[in-house]
Amino acid sequence: MSPPPWPAAALKIFPADLNIWIKSNRWAILPALPLLSFWGFWFFNPAFWFTADPAAQYFLDSLALFAGKPYLYVDHPGTPVSLLGSLLLGLTYPLFGSPERLISYYIAEPETFFVMANLVLLAMNLLTVFWFFRTVTATLKEDQILAGAALSLMFFGIHPQGFSSLTYWSHNSFNFIFGTLWLLWLVHEAQQPIQPKKLFLLGFTAGALSMTQLYLLAWLAGGAFTVFMLRLCSSKSPRLATQDSLIFSFAGILGILLLLLPAYKALPNFIAWIKRLVDHQGLYGAGEPGIYSLDLLPRSLAFWAQYAPLLMTALALSLLLMAGALWVATKNQRPLSTPNTALLTGLIVQMLLLIVILSKMFYRLRYVLSLAALLPILLFLAIQLTEQAGWRLRWPKRLLYTGLLISTLVFMGQEMVTQRKHNHEEQEAALARSQVITILAKQRNVDEKSLSFVYAWGTPLKCAGLLMANNWIRAFDQELAGLCPNQYALYDFAYDTRLNTPYPIPTIDQIDWDVVVWPGNGSNLPEYLASVGAKTIPNSWGVIRAKWFYLRPEK
Repeated sequence: MSPPPWPAAALKIFPADLNIWIKSNRWAILPALPLLSFWGFWFFNPAFWFTADPAAQYFLDSLALFAGKPYLYVDHPGTPVSLLGSLLLGLTYPLFGSPERLISYYIAEPETFFVMANLVLLAMNLLTVFWFFRTVTATLKEDQILAGAALSLMFFGIHPQGFSSLTYWSHNSFNFIFGTLWLLWLVHEAQQPIQPKKLFLLGFTAGALSMTQLYLLAWLAGGAFTVFMLRLCSSKSPRLATQDSLIFSFAGILGILLLLLPAYKALPNFIAWIKRLVDHQGLYGAGEPGIYSLDLLPRSLAFWAQYAPLLMTALALSLLLMAGALWVATKNQRPLSTPNTALLTGLIVQMLLLIVILSKMFYRLRYVLSLAALLPILLFLAIQLTEQAGWRLRWPKRLLYTGLLISTLVFMGQEMVTQRKHNHEEQEAALARSQVITILAKQRNVDEKSLSFVYAWGTPLKCAGLLMANNWIRAFDQELAGLCPNQYALYDFAYDTRLNTPYPIPTIDQIDWDVVVWPGNGSNLPEYLASVGAKTIPNSWGVIRAKWFYLRPEK
């Protein structure tokens, strides 16, 4: 007996009768509530400049298009993020009537852009959660509502930084809304033979979206393998399977090339950057030569187990359920869904590829968001396999679903606490700078604009974030000189690294500065400041966060 076909209800999002559709999907509000709650909390407790890197870079890169300049921030390469930002800015163009007025407004009020951008992130996350919820409830046979809520929110419940992707304009915020959403699409299309046009569209989209960040290339590779397995299992023809995989891959390459075109002037710099990342160890290719070291694998798994234990637990549980389902199905002589078996095989290949890639920079936990975006689909298909195999696990699955929902709420609460802390710190930093410049100008009897401020990396102030971003873009020197007169931003990392900046970034010894703002990011900047006799401002000034501000002795 063949397994039942994929439920049509999971494919049709908007039926003709809207009232019936609303009634049948009323429970979809459950997984939406945590996302709406967190975003609303952020809106009333914003912290725009703690996430300036790379949000400000993408913002200025998108804005530079209206100044007639090409995209230059291509580290990841991130062109879909820049293009989407330009689209959002372009939608507001009629309000200004000229590029000059639009640029002038957004340079002065970049927070307006970030609110718009984060609204887009929220909407896309809600769409992904809704479609996932609808897919689960229309497919699984047991506890559909509970399973739908838990699995659609799983991304936010297994990674401690999942909720930040709702309010952080970064390539790392697109793992769920591009990666998981695309996998859902593949899951739906795989239930029937995929026609060449659909294969081409799936591959093209995977290639284009992979230019958001290079880790998403694993989606293209895993998709090509899945397409091969789907056709091989259905037709038993290696030739036809290879043909489908080539169509998919060719379309993916076209998608990649198309999304690289907007940054064509920066491609030589980008290619050199990627080469350094591939053939060197260390952060951003700053270490010893070498493509890969086998000891990275156990070190990365141990690191993720320590700092993202729920993610690693979900990975192990998915594999265990899949292996158990195959064993039970064989024992009970129950046929399994050929499409889902092929999908699971492809997901495992994709997961292994991701783990190898991610292990090269495993100490950046935010990169593992890409793995967190894959696991909900893997677990969903594994659970579906247990039902098809006749493996009754009702209460263990209920405990799993409940645990996922609890962990989602816990992570949401933790992120809210962090968000409130960042909001408070940004307000204090802005006030402290205002106090310092007023007192110092009065003491030295000079104009406030003549005092030179230098911001170390991570200073949560508007000018610090915009100046840092413009170090890469160099498209708005004049505008920022007016907004932030006599101010500079440094990249003083706590570790040895090399960046992909197309323009040289001035170092502290090249700037005639009066005040350095160092928020304690662990770099060796204080050693230099001590060597030139700089001191933190005295407590008698009554300035909050006085230890951030270093004064250069008067000449």
